[in-house]
Amino acid sequence: MGHKISIRNYRPQDAGDAGAYERLKEGAFFAHLLTKPGYHVDLDLFFAEAGGSIIGLVNVLPELGIKRAVLDFAVERSQNLKVVLPALIKQALKRAKQLGVALAHAGVPALDMEPMSVLERVGFKIVRRFCDLQLNISAINLDGAGRMDWEYRYFKAGDMQLLSDIQNRCFAGEWGYNPNTVEDTAWQLMVRNNCPEDVILALDQDQVIGYCWSESECSRGPSVGVPKGRIYMLGVDNRYRGKGVAKQLLLMGLLHLKKNGRELVEITVDTQNTVAITLYESLGFHLCRETVWYEKSLS
Repeated sequence: MGHKISIRNYRPQDAGDAGAYERLKEGAFFAHLLTKPGYHVDLDLFFAEAGGSIIGLVNVLPELGIKRAVLDFAVERSQNLKVVLPALIKQALKRAKQLGVALAHAGVPALDMEPMSVLERVGFKIVRRFCDLQLNISAINLDGAGRMDWEYRYFKAGDMQLLSDIQNRCFAGEWGYNPNTVEDTAWQLMVRNNCPEDVILALDQDQVIGYCWSESECSRGPSVGVPKGRIYMLGVDNRYRGKGVAKQLLLMGLLHLKKNGRELVEITVDTQNTVAITLYESLGFHLCRETVWYEKSLS
């Protein structure tokens, strides 16, 4: 007979909690979570326990700017997900309501049918799909990628407000985008271990009109050991779209990753953003995986 499952908050005095988080999240840094702006680990992180062992977790990530909470969960592979996950979700929804948000969202890999069925059973519905596209840049000629029709420069100390502002101008109103503060941007740069050259800013008369934010410190591709990079964010001010800025910034980002020894590059895009998908596919990006986003109204 199985052990009874109990759900509890993270306990700062419990030395095993941080390790359990990193184990279940497969290499995530617990210290990064503690520094996330607007996040309270003792209130927002829950563990499932059975027989004295931590067997699952759910993290409630508040995004109060758009009145939602993102539920990030993980369950030990040896456990019955259909039993453990509903108990975690129930506690997470209670916390989300305490935060006063209107919606709870959760993303699941498109081929991961078991958690999808659990979410649907507890009232979540599919609301969006995002795809990860991949490109092997090792054999691509990027010699001309360092030339732009616009002025450009790399991120530097003192640019935190500029970077926050251009992100918000580019993505305001887009599905799932929570407006960034300077603190949010500083945290993102820190957890990604970015160097200044990872962020390229395009300018028109000293006005930032777009940016490409890349990551070189990514894992290696499964089984093949190929160094991976990522285009974390690519955005252009609405007034400058359709002028080739995005393509030039993207090519510069790819060149930067290639110089850093990356071979495979990934980028995530909303499947409803057909303009962006057309651009990426024109450069040879192809689909490698898809994430299904679920939503539950809390009102």
